[in-house]
Amino acid sequence: MEHEVFSENRRDFLTKIVPLAALACFGCKRSAVQKLVSDSTNKPPEIPAMSTEENYAFFYGTFIPLLQSLQKEMENEKFIDIITKTSTESIGEMINSMTKDIPEKDLKAFATFFKDILGTAPYNTAFTCEIVEQTDKVLELKYTQCLPAKLLCAMNAADIGFAIECSGAKSASKAFNPKFSYSNPKNIMKGDSYCIERFTFET
Repeated sequence: MEHEVFSENRRDFLTKIVPLAALACFGCKRSAVQKLVSDSTNKPPEIPAMSTEENYAFFYGTFIPLLQSLQKEMENEKFIDIITKTSTESIGEMINSMTKDIPEKDLKAFATFFKDILGTAPYNTAFTCEIVEQTDKVLELKYTQCLPAKLLCAMNAADIGFAIECSGAKSASKAFNPKFSYSNPKNIMKGDSYCIERFTFET
């Protein structure tokens, strides 16, 4: 019984750690910088801009080591399953909410939705992506730069990175349109030099 309670507590914690970590990381960073500036001048504090890589590195540097510590204490397969499930459910809910007003949810609309997201900060500098095939039935994307993969592989956390950053893509496509199918034959988190994401429309 104690073991079951312990496992449930860990599972509940893992399902909350990513969004909470995001708030905590950036909240602490802002407070620290504000205090530093306030202590050195009477002028109103100004928050220096952080690069995309600095933002990602700070975020990952705060909560990835915590996840790695939990990973060592738990059965690895169960640990990865929990954070994968959390990621896929979260991204599915988010995409449902973001796309609920799109009238025609075909691959053309999906491609436009994707390009709009990748064209905004921080994604426009974190990823380099090109459409290599686009028809009414197929959308294939190739990523030659992935900042999360670069940082997480350097932290020896590629398995965690794949679970929290990559595993939700299928869920995202299904949330947009249940008739979409998804495959990911190449992935930088898994050691490939680039990523391929392929979406097909099963009409």
